[in-house]
Parts: sequence; C-alpha cells; structure tokens
Amino acid sequence: MKLTGAAWRRSLAFLACLAVSTPVLALESDQFYAWGKPIEDSTEYLNAWVKWQIQTALDSRKDGGSLDCEAAVQHVHKDLQDMVYQPIEVWITSTQLVDRIPRSPEQVRDYRKEWLLSKTFPMDYARWLPPSPTLEVNGIRFGGDKLAHFFSEGWWYYRWWIKRRDKLSPDELERGLFEYGAQMEWWFLGRMVTGITSPADLESNYEGFLFYRQMCQGDQPLLSRNDGRWQFSESFDFRDYVSPEWDESWNPNIFDPLRWKPIRSTMESYCPQLHSSWVEQQRARYSELDMATQTVTETLIEEKVAAGEWPDPNVFDITTVCSSQN
Repeated sequence: MKLTGAAWRRSLAFLACLAVSTPVLALESDQFYAWGKPIEDSTEYLNAWVKWQIQTALDSRKDGGSLDCEAAVQHVHKDLQDMVYQPIEVWITSTQLVDRIPRSPEQVRDYRKEWLLSKTFPMDYARWLPPSPTLEVNGIRFGGDKLAHFFSEGWWYYRWWIKRRDKLSPDELERGLFEYGAQMEWWFLGRMVTGITSPADLESNYEGFLFYRQMCQGDQPLLSRNDGRWQFSESFDFRDYVSPEWDESWNPNIFDPLRWKPIRSTMESYCPQLHSSWVEQQRARYSELDMATQTVTETLIEEKVAAGEWPDPNVFDITTVCSSQN
C-alpha cells in the first residue's frame, strides 16, 4: 500500500512524538489471537488492585475525613487515571498475577507478526504502539486497554456529568455523554490516530463513568465514612461492569478503508476457528448475556448507524467476513 509524501511525513512526526512522550501507551488489542488459548481469570487480582489503590489514596490524606464525598473521589482518581498511560494498564503488563496473552517479550514479538494490524502499511501508527494484551474476567475476554478506558475516559465522562447533571434530563445526560465519548473515539482517541473506532471502548468508557458515579450515588455508594474516615467498599467487583461488549472479537470495531483490506485478510485466517467448539461455546454464552440486556451505548450506536452517521459495525464482524468466503 503506497503512502503519499504528506502521509509519510505525518507518520514520521507522530512516531517521533510517540517515542519521546508515550513509553508504555497501549491502544489496540486483538481478541481473535487469543481464541482457544487458555487464560486464567484475573477478577480477584484486579479487584484487589482497585481496592488497594483507592483505600491507600484515601488513607494518605490526614484531612481525608473532612472531605465531602465528591472531593474524596476527586482525590482518589489521581491514583487511577493519568494523562498518558494508565496505572492499571502499566500494572497489568508488569505483574505476574494477571494472566494475559501475550505475556513475555518473546510472545509479544510473535503476536506482532500475527495480530489484526500485522498486514497494514509499514508506518501505521497503531502497529508501532505497544499492543494491549487480552485478559479474562468472569469468562469474558477483553484488551487491557479497556481498563485504561474505564478509569481514564470514565473519569472524563464523570466530570462532564458533574457539570451538567442539574441542567439536563436523565435522557439528555445519557445522550450527551455518548456524544462526548463518540467524538473522542471518532477523532483524536481512535479514528484519527489509528484508523479504528471501537464501540467496545465506548462501552468501557460508560461503565467507568458508572463506577465513578457509584462512589457517592445510589442506594449503596462505594464510599462511606467509618470512624470519621472514608472507606472504599469491599463489594466492588469488576464483574458488575465487564460485559461481552468489551470483547472486540464479539463487538466489532469500525475500520477506515486504508486499513480494512489488510485487516480483513488477517481476520479471514480465523474463519476456520469460528466453528470450533471453544469459539462456539464462548459466543453462545456471549449471546445469552447480550440478549439479557441492551446497553445505552449499543442503543445509541444503532441510532447513529440508522441515521447514516456511522458505518454499520456489522460490516466488520467476523461472521460477515467469513460468510462472504462461501
């Protein structure tokens, strides 16, 4: 695939900035690559990391008990969210507690030769970024980048909501949050940089917002005062937030035309596995879970597709790709 001189210059400039400012950023993952490969469930360790991070942050302030709840959340988020790379994603890729694919540097090198972006043009931004591994929570697989979205973009959603919650109706707030996230994903956090728009990112963004909102809101807030100090609830559980919509082999990305042809070619190599017992069982479980609920993000994406504002993600679904081979 031939790039214009301007495209080459943009690519080189981006990569130069990346080398200086983004040492451990991981933007894209590939759940197809992990199909059929064993991954141990990491729910227990991920939950423990979150509880430890938050309680440590709460305990670090001598005046912590005098903060109101939302000020406590403001304080805590600094240990969960960063401007460039997210603490939980750094921890995931360095700890031995969280099982993942790929894990070792050797596995990462092999992964780069086979993952979905392996055949796009040589100076593709996304190919040069460190890939995000696949991990598992409650039988659901997703890229570690989704946890980065959960805490980072989830926080941005929460700040947007705080400023407007008294001015807009619940429906207007939901739609406004979606449009806010969609613009980020469609432009500078997704499509503009990598040529990929991820509905799965939008799902994890929204669930992260719910997490931050649940810190102080609802019948059982995650933060409560105990002996004059803020305590984070032991009931926190990632299983309450993770859904099949986080798995990009199930909830397909939208790819730009420049990348779609080589990505489609790579995706076709997984067609024989589509009817393996492992994949069929996983997708049957995902389907059952999906039928039980329709997320806000799913509904609003469907509305954008129906209005002709977004391409239909189903065009990029592996079942569509494999059915066209027959």
